[in-house]
Amino acid sequence: MLQHSGALGASLLALAGLLPLSAEAQWVFVARHVMGRVQQVTQQQDAQDGQAAPQRVTQVATVVLDAPAKRVYQVATNATNSNQKVTVVSNDPALMTIQLKEGAESATLNVTALNKNVSQLMIVGSAPAGENPQTTRIVNAVLRLCGDLGKTCQVGSN
Repeated sequence: MLQHSGALGASLLALAGLLPLSAEAQWVFVARHVMGRVQQVTQQQDAQDGQAAPQRVTQVATVVLDAPAKRVYQVATNATNSNQKVTVVSNDPALMTIQLKEGAESATLNVTALNKNVSQLMIVGSAPAGENPQTTRIVNAVLRLCGDLGKTCQVGSN
């Protein structure tokens, strides 16, 4: 009986050791399906008194990349510093956040590490009302950064 319970205990330990691998394998499977797919959400601001339609929309574009967060942040920093059309308002390496301004418009770029070699890039900004969300500067900025990283990204359907 003692040998049987010892074998059962060893089997349970072996099974418990496999469970985290199984969960991580599922996460990797999901991540591979969203990798490089740019998702975006647009929110229209209410029209002001006397205006027939909203003048601006707020847009969030995000993409999961198979690249370390520090590399994504460095490429984003280089791209924003070399872009003469935008002004870098702030750049926080600890939070991997960059705040930008172009004329009266502003945007915030953030990079988050999901694991050692996978990161999420998110840009939040404003766009003129009525512009096709897939062609706004926010989504185009994400696509340019994907290209700068040597990654193939495409706009996903929402």
